[in-house]
Formats: sequence, C-alpha cells, structure tokens
Amino acid sequence: MTAAVDIGTATTRIRTAAGLTVLATPPPGAIAGVLTRAAGTDRPVTCVVPDHWRDHGAGLARQELLHATVLPVGPATLIGRFAAVAAHAAARTGPGRYLVCDAGASGTGFGLCEVSGESVRLVDAVFDAGAGGDAFGEAVAPGRGREFAASAARNAERLATILATAREKALFRNALAVRAGDLEITAGALLEAFEPLGARLAALAGRWSAASARPVLTGGFAAFPPVAEALPDAAPLGPHAAVEGAALFAAGVFREAPLPDVRLPIHRIRDGLPAEAEIGVPGRPGRFAALNGRDLLLCHRREPTLGAPSLMLDDAGTLPVEVDGRPVPCRVPGLPPGAYRLGLRAATRGPVVALFPLAPDADPVPVPLERPAR
Repeated sequence: MTAAVDIGTATTRIRTAAGLTVLATPPPGAIAGVLTRAAGTDRPVTCVVPDHWRDHGAGLARQELLHATVLPVGPATLIGRFAAVAAHAAARTGPGRYLVCDAGASGTGFGLCEVSGESVRLVDAVFDAGAGGDAFGEAVAPGRGREFAASAARNAERLATILATAREKALFRNALAVRAGDLEITAGALLEAFEPLGARLAALAGRWSAASARPVLTGGFAAFPPVAEALPDAAPLGPHAAVEGAALFAAGVFREAPLPDVRLPIHRIRDGLPAEAEIGVPGRPGRFAALNGRDLLLCHRREPTLGAPSLMLDDAGTLPVEVDGRPVPCRVPGLPPGAYRLGLRAATRGPVVALFPLAPDADPVPVPLERPAR
C-alpha cells in the first residue's frame, strides 16, 4: 500500500487506504513520525511539493531535505502540485489542458498543465508570493494575520453571506465580517482591501487566456470567498485536490512527463590509454551523477585535485552536456569555487542540471538546459 502526502505551509494532508488525515503541519523533524503513525513504514510515499521550489536553489535544497526526511518511512517520489491537481481534475473530467490556480497561505500559483493519457506535463507556471493568504491576512490585520485566517476559515459560510450582502447593499459594508483577536474588520474593509489582489489574480490568469485550458481552483486560500469570485470561470476542486491527485500518481494512474536523457561525456585514462565514457545524470531527488560507485564531482580546472572522480569546468564555465544524445550549450559562468555533485531536476520551465555544493549550508545552483538543435 502506498501513501500520498501534501505538506503545506499550514496544513498537511495524508491519503492512505484507511482514508484522509488532515493535521497542522509538523516541524520538518517530526514529519517522518507523523507519516509512520498514519501510514506505517516500508511502503512508498508520494509527496506533493510546490512547483516554485524547483526554480531556485533554496527550494531545491528544501526538496532534497523533504526527500531525506521521508526516506525512513519508505521510498519517496516527489511530484509538483500543479501536476497533482491537474491529475485530480482529469480523473473527473477527462484529458486536455488545465489551468491550475493553487491559492495557498504562502502565495498563489498558476500552472498550465497538459494531460494526455497517463502523462501529465507542466507547460508553464508563475508564482506570486504577495497574492497568498498570509500576505492578505497581514494587510488587513497587521500582526494578526494567522488569527484572521483561522477566524475566516471557521466562519466561512457566514463570511460569504456577509460579503455578498455588502456588495449589494452599501448599508451592510459596516457589518462585522471577521474578528482577529481584539481587531474587528468590517465587510467593506475586506472588500476594499481585496480589490487590488483580485485584479492581480485575474491578470495572472489572463496570461493564458488563449491556451484553451479548463481553469480549476484549489488551495487553502481558495476558501476565502473573494478568491473564487475573482476567478469566476475556475471550477472549485476543494482543498484536498493535490493529495487526491498524488494518490492517483501513487496508484500508477498518472505519471509526470519524463525528463530527458541527460549525460556527461567524459574523457579519462584507463589502463594507460585514453578512454571515453558517458555518465548519466539521475533525475530523482537524493541521486547524483556517479562514476564507479562514487559521486562525480564538478569543480573549476584551477582548483586542487580532488580525491574523487571529478569533472572540470573550463575557464568559460562550460559544462559538457548531452540531452537525448545531442550536445547542448550549458554554461555556468561565475560559479563559486568548490566541489559540486550533479543531479537532473524538474523545473517549471524545463529541466535543470542542479549543482549541489559539498560545502555545508550552501544552496544548489540550477542550470537551465537548452533543447538540442535538430
């Protein structure tokens, strides 16, 4: 039996054969224990990760940390939230293109996904940290943002009624809508504060107006009524769409579109003679390019010789890479000195070769891959 997990900023959802468990997100060090209690051990775990993690070094580091944290429970597979939500939507309404709006506490993202057969491919995406529930809560209730969010969630039905009435009748704009601690926020204040955010969300969604995609809406912040009203064409999927989609991936119903075959052509001396080899760059978290069972390390040509298999950058910072059997430009000028492990990782605008520093507390460096010339 497999487990599907969606570890969000505020809430973690776990889907097993026994059902759905929803709980406050534990500290990173406690995640393995929580999963063990919910799903047991020695079983595969499919984890949903925010897609914008894949676009910068700090996010890639968090992805690797999550993978390592989950490993004590069982083999871990990480998939993007947009793909998981698109899979959930496609299971209900069929294949095609989906524009996923994921409105969460830490920000709102839009991802255009294409579902064909069992394959789910992320075509394009954008993430706006200023358009999430936390940012809005702090704007209307400074210093009490989380209290505001909790109160709004507890009274969501009443809040929706008050806001709808206040739109139609000006008298009700002075009605109390949400209480955050000792701060009372009126319906009019909420509607006025949300106007620029609503316009921002509509503008982001409009980037793909010509994509012929079905818009869908999920995420914790999506339960705040004005969010759905700002995106009237989006079908609401509820807050569990990502973990339900992850469960479909775990069951083998869907899979993310495969990464390309990326290899590093190297030249070495073997038995006193020059020899060529190609080193595959693995595309799974926790795995790196290796030679003879040891991690292959990347460093600058002018650095001291390493006591491990190594690949040298030339003075221009060129990394020799082949994608699907064809050489492609891949340059990393200005790479700080040091030794780096290499892994292939998914990103929102195509795969990247991620350079993982051996130096402690240093973030990985994502290097985008160009498609090979045909």
